[in-house]
Amino acid sequence: MIARSSAIIPLTPLADHTNKEGYFILATGALVSSATATLPLGCISEGFDIYGKDSVALPNFGGTVKVKLGATPGAVIAGSSLVLQADGTTKLDPGTGTARIRVARALEAGVAQELIEAYLVDPAILA
Repeated sequence: MIARSSAIIPLTPLADHTNKEGYFILATGALVSSATATLPLGCISEGFDIYGKDSVALPNFGGTVKVKLGATPGAVIAGSSLVLQADGTTKLDPGTGTARIRVARALEAGVAQELIEAYLVDPAILA
């Protein structure tokens, strides 16, 4: 039995997610609050307050989404791997060093606080 024909699901937010499009969210309805502790469920494609339901794109969505770059995202260009930041935004994957969670690949360049087109990948903890 097919429950949905698209990998976009409704999810009740734990806080007001108005203007939080492109942020990554946990299955609990909370925004990601750690860059390395918990794998996100997906990316908010349309955010609402606590009386509505967010639209959340899952990694196997099959389309592209807009993801939010953080305050210091690095030199993001098309093809860049993106990793989580502690506020649910993304930045350029540094490639080595600290633990991080890869969540998307950029399809365009972007700068701080910008929404850019990307495709979601299965979240993976990298060391």
